[in-house]
Amino acid sequence: MTKLKDDEMLIITRDLVESLRIRLLDPAEASQCREELERMLGIKETLFWRADVGPCCVGRAMSANLFGEVRLLEATLEAFDTGDYRKAASSLGEFVHQAERNGSLQ
Repeated sequence: MTKLKDDEMLIITRDLVESLRIRLLDPAEASQCREELERMLGIKETLFWRADVGPCCVGRAMSANLFGEVRLLEATLEAFDTGDYRKAASSLGEFVHQAERNGSLQ
């Protein structure tokens, strides 16, 4: 994947996340994945915040699901920062499964 521009929109899809997970397992490409991971985390944190402060009970249920996704992306970044790209890819795989269960990943 080419480097994203600051104003370029990132849409989190299953294909994007799977591509990122595969690149994390490739030592030649793994170090280039941090920006995408950070942007995904920022998107999920924003969605979590909006669901959490919303007045609707549906938003509260979504909030718990999104919190789990945020935690998995944080774990992915933590593993990335320690150079454990396999663990980062594994955490990202867990993120895919949870996001699919939550209905937030197509």
